[in-house]
Parts: sequence; structure tokens; C-alpha cells
Amino acid sequence: MTPALDAFLRRFAELGGDVDRWEQSEPSNPTLTFPALHDSVGHISVDDNGDELTLELGTKHHTHFSGYSYEGNSGHERLLAAAHDAAAFAFDVISDRVCFTVDYIDDRCIGSSHFYLDAENATADTVRDTMIGIRGGNIRSDRYLWSSPLQPEHGEQ
Repeated sequence: MTPALDAFLRRFAELGGDVDRWEQSEPSNPTLTFPALHDSVGHISVDDNGDELTLELGTKHHTHFSGYSYEGNSGHERLLAAAHDAAAFAFDVISDRVCFTVDYIDDRCIGSSHFYLDAENATADTVRDTMIGIRGGNIRSDRYLWSSPLQPEHGEQ
């Protein structure tokens, strides 16, 4: 395990997260994977790319925690700071505090984003009934929490 992924897990545990659910693998970049709660949302993975951590939510969205964005005397210190923020973000995702939006024109994905529910005065229970994160017009916006999609799956009513 890399020092950054080790720092990620320590911070995740400090926040109250279950570190035993994370599985370690060593593809081209060392990766931690948290199993999916809902198949259509997907698992969470965190890759250590050497100078940044990339957190992916299935195939829906990814975000970067770059060591270059942090203060520190060395690249190592900056990457450890990024790992702490990545762990806090992952904990917030798993706690259903973050909503992910994937935007499409027809069936072509044109982008994805995320927002914190509390920043929009919403909760996991109320966001489904809002238009927060939906772009409109000819753009279809699918929204997800860690626990489930916020719209019916294709074919469901």
C-alpha cells in the first residue's frame, strides 16, 4: 500500500468509516475499492497516481485530489494532505451527503459534476423532489446518491 492510500484509510477511519470494506488492488496504479451499495451507481475507487489521488464513482463521475493544490514542504506532504481530503470526500459520499449529476445529449455523455446536499439546503430524503443539478432543455441529467439513483432506471416506472 502506498503512503497516500495508507493516509487515506487512516483518515477515513478517524471520520468513523469502515476501513475493512476497502479492498486493495495493484493495477497500473495502486487502488482501493469500496463495494457498490447499488449496482447502477457502482463502487467507489481511489487510485494513487503518484502526484494525485483520483476518486471514481463507478463509471458515473470522477474527481481529482492533486498534491499540487496543497501546501507542504514536499510533494509527499502535499499528497498526504490531498489523501486526507479525498478520505473526507469518500466518507461524505458514503454518508449520502454528495449528489452526482451525469449529463447527456441523446445518449452521449457530455459531463458530470457533484454537489454537497447541505450547500443546497437539501437532504438525501428531499433532493429527489427538487430540480437541483438538473440542466434542462435538450440535456438529460441523471442524479445519483451513493445509496441509489434519484430517477427511475431505464425501463422502470
